Amino acid sequence: MKIPLILSPLDSEDEVAELAKLGAKEFYCGIIPEEWEIKYSPSSIDRRPKGKAHFPTWESLQKAVATAHDNGAKINLTINEHYYSLEQYPIIENFIENSLTAKVDALIISDPALLLFIAEKNFPVETHLSTGGVCLNINTALFFKDLGVKRIILPRHLNIDEIKKITSASTGIEFETFIFNSRCVNVDGLCTFQHGLSGKKVEYFYKNACMLPFNVQAFTKREVEPDKKQNAIKKQRIWERVHIDDLPCGACSIYDFSEIGIKALKIVGRGNESERKKNDVKFLSTLLSMLSNETDKKTFRIEAKKLYNKTYDRECRYHMCYYPEVMES
Repeated sequence: MKIPLILSPLDSEDEVAELAKLGAKEFYCGIIPEEWEIKYSPSSIDRRPKGKAHFPTWESLQKAVATAHDNGAKINLTINEHYYSLEQYPIIENFIENSLTAKVDALIISDPALLLFIAEKNFPVETHLSTGGVCLNINTALFFKDLGVKRIILPRHLNIDEIKKITSASTGIEFETFIFNSRCVNVDGLCTFQHGLSGKKVEYFYKNACMLPFNVQAFTKREVEPDKKQNAIKKQRIWERVHIDDLPCGACSIYDFSEIGIKALKIVGRGNESERKKNDVKFLSTLLSMLSNETDKKTFRIEAKKLYNKTYDRECRYHMCYYPEVMES
């Protein structure tokens, strides 16, 4: 059994020390360079709109990295749009050089072309594949390993058996899984919607593209049983109504992930208030302490549910569970 580390969202140098003290061993964050903002706004360099989910300057990020390292933690920087045009690469190259100056520990990337660019330029930086890179099977994992990727962030809709199958046959690669906040039934790497641009006047239930009342049809060229198509539509209709960030959780699966050897557990939440980030890290840190005390799986899951109910004043709900197969076992 291997105890995974907690990877926390980060938006400010001021958050680093306390989140590290509570148990965060790694952070991920973003920054939108001024030259990018001038030329390409509102398009983002990392799939998040400009705002509090980004560091304001490279200098502030450099200070955060120094504080993280002083506290035994690391900071990974996102540059994970699905792809970039050739004319954007001078800004991309400058971005990477600034990240090296800031001494970030890794870059989180979706675009295979950007991974090739980094390899060809021989930039001395560790690369992690973003969930936007869509690693759905063993061959994909090995493909990205050949491109120099050290860690793969697995898509959030994979179940535990699928994760186990990919990780067990992929030696020499670290894996990261989603564990808390912002669950989605859709595939990140196939979604080109940039969340958060709706504005204050937009009704709450229309702030997220996943909740818009699209006329969705299940389409495939293969022969599919009619009930499977009906179930796919039914799931989408349910998701239109419930896809709000109402504290989705996968904490009960941490025991399984420790058995599998998952390296890091990701808390979603760039842009969340600092108090919420601290609460999330503290919640997971408490559960990891239970693993260290050699608790058995059944007891761990019971205690994880109790702690979630107590910490967030929520009952466990199937549609808000990252890995609902755990609820059935």
